[in-house]
Amino acid sequence: MLPSRFASRVEGGGTAVMGRSHALSGAVVWLGGCALAAGLGARPAVGTVVVGAAVTAGGALLPDVDHPGSVIARSLGPVTRLIAQGTAAGAAALRGASCRCCAGRGGHRAVTHTLLFAVAAGLLVSLLCWVGGDVAAAVVAGLATALATRGALRKRTRGAYGAAAAGLFVGVMAAALPGPVAGWWWVGLPLGLGCLVHSLGDALTFTRVPLLWPIRIRGCRWAPLGMWAPLRFRTGSAAELLLVVPALIVLGGISAWTLIAP
Repeated sequence: MLPSRFASRVEGGGTAVMGRSHALSGAVVWLGGCALAAGLGARPAVGTVVVGAAVTAGGALLPDVDHPGSVIARSLGPVTRLIAQGTAAGAAALRGASCRCCAGRGGHRAVTHTLLFAVAAGLLVSLLCWVGGDVAAAVVAGLATALATRGALRKRTRGAYGAAAAGLFVGVMAAALPGPVAGWWWVGLPLGLGCLVHSLGDALTFTRVPLLWPIRIRGCRWAPLGMWAPLRFRTGSAAELLLVVPALIVLGGISAWTLIAP
């Protein structure tokens, strides 16, 4: 097993690589939930499936805004990179100020990789879409789709124009389709779910995540929680590329077929 600081440096460099797994896992979880609902007799509308999957996939990349080398940090060049650097600095300061034993551990995989952050992000987007209606939902869906597209594609094929086109398509779909009876406030649910899926995915790796912050565990507010040690893997490793990603694709295909089949 790698020492915690060394593992953090190794996995930090592979954050962009894991973006594909995060985006896929977010979409697969939403499709799986929709397939389960359909199986129980509550078949969701096409717009709910497509917009929800896109927002969950994009939300599954949001927590890495605390790493300057992540997909989201590189999405708009210097602007998002500056935001990522500021987020990392703020997260590092919060970690050090709230727990003495965590001072100097940096800001990556800190507050943005917690259950509290996922809930707060979801509630904020729900409020935004409740107030802004169709327009806000279209903007959120478009931005999330563009981000998810950049994360899901390989580095050689990852282009700003393709991501923008995908985001525009889903954004227009959200604006054009009849809105849900209760409004678009529910868009915060897939976004918050995507953030949570991201953190749970990182919990499978060596570094793990402080999922239950600010609860003290073994005297530390930022205690890393994760998978049983022998089953953890390194970000961008063969286990991720050859096992995790194919498994996500298969599960997503099964869920999509369940929704499409009469």
